[in-house]
Parts: sequence; structure tokens; C-alpha cells
Amino acid sequence: GRAQETDVVEVRAEVIDFDREAQRDVVSVRYTGLVREEAGASATPFDEVWHLIQPSDRSRSWAIAGIQQAG
Repeated sequence: GRAQETDVVEVRAEVIDFDREAQRDVVSVRYTGLVREEAGASATPFDEVWHLIQPSDRSRSWAIAGIQQAG
């Protein structure tokens, strides 16, 4: 019954791929760092790649197309 609280202790982001397709742009960003899931708990590492898409005509903002665990 407790509300979840996540504390991002450290985060680094690196663009690892970009592709311009006919109808959309696709970018992959690798996020690494440390998070704490509970108050007073030790921070744990995370390593994820987020894939984001945006229409080539910029009619919408970037949207998350998928997230995968890395490392």
C-alpha cells in the first residue's frame, strides 16, 4: 500500500544511434547511473537503451518506442 518513490542518484546519457527514415527519425539513447527505489536503501546501478521516434514532419514530439535493458 505504500507509494513508490524512485530517487535518481546519478544519470548519464549517450546517443548511440540515429537514423533518418522516410517517415520518421529514430534515436537510441543509452542511460546509465544509480537509482534508489526506497528511502534509506542503497543505490543500485541501471543500464538501459531507450529508443525514441519522431515523425519527419515534426508534427508530434519525441515518443518512446521501446526500452531495453543493456549491460
